[in-house]
Amino acid sequence: MSVASNPSASPEAVHYDCIVISDLHLGSAVCQARLLEEFLIWAFDHCQTLVINGDIFDDLNFKRLSKRHFACLKEIRRNSDRNDVRVVWVRGNHDGPADIVSHIVGVDIHDEYVFDNAKVQLLILHGDQFDTIITDYPWLTDLACNAFYFIQKWMPHRAARWIRRLTKKFQRNSQLIEHRATDYARSRGFRYVTCGHTHLPLTAEHDGVVYINTGTWTEAPPCPFLVVEGAQVRLEFWPLASTVLEPDAEERHEPAADRLPPMLPAMG
Repeated sequence: MSVASNPSASPEAVHYDCIVISDLHLGSAVCQARLLEEFLIWAFDHCQTLVINGDIFDDLNFKRLSKRHFACLKEIRRNSDRNDVRVVWVRGNHDGPADIVSHIVGVDIHDEYVFDNAKVQLLILHGDQFDTIITDYPWLTDLACNAFYFIQKWMPHRAARWIRRLTKKFQRNSQLIEHRATDYARSRGFRYVTCGHTHLPLTAEHDGVVYINTGTWTEAPPCPFLVVEGAQVRLEFWPLASTVLEPDAEERHEPAADRLPPMLPAMG
């Protein structure tokens, strides 16, 4: 199995075939927009294909976008016309109508995307299509989102993140989507599949199919992203181990413990 982690080669010296990120949630009060902007600047110079796998927006209420959020969009937009980098957007359940989002960012939107470098075929889809809570109870999803927006605004970031993680685990979304996405990939003949949506980064293998979830950029850093390098497919985390960043002004009020990586066990 060509899945690795923490490679010995310096990431600064590597040019990846593909990088996949998901669940940016621009507009959310807990979006790591400062880190995301810095990551995008780095990523566009270190890959041939960048795939944004759903939920780049928290919703289409652009009044909630800060200057940092707009800076991230600007970085995506200005790189979408480059000849040496391909930018791909896979739709997410928070992204809104495809024609609106495509016009804003300047890239086409796909329901799913297959990255193929002749060594690896990676099936990329957001994962919400396997979420029975969203498909069977849309009113409950809307109610939960509205409640969480209130929590984001009036409760500390740490509490908001904790509630988000607790809700996802309670619904068992991570395990459900992991197994359904794996079965779907196997039925299509793929050995590798990646999703977002659950906000829980993990790598697992089921009967020869490797499933990787790319987590979210709303949790305390380091923030996860997937890389394809030749025949290797693996999770990496930003900031890189060699990068030291000062906290943003709007993040300094959080205790240092909130900036530690969340303890999220792999669901098997």
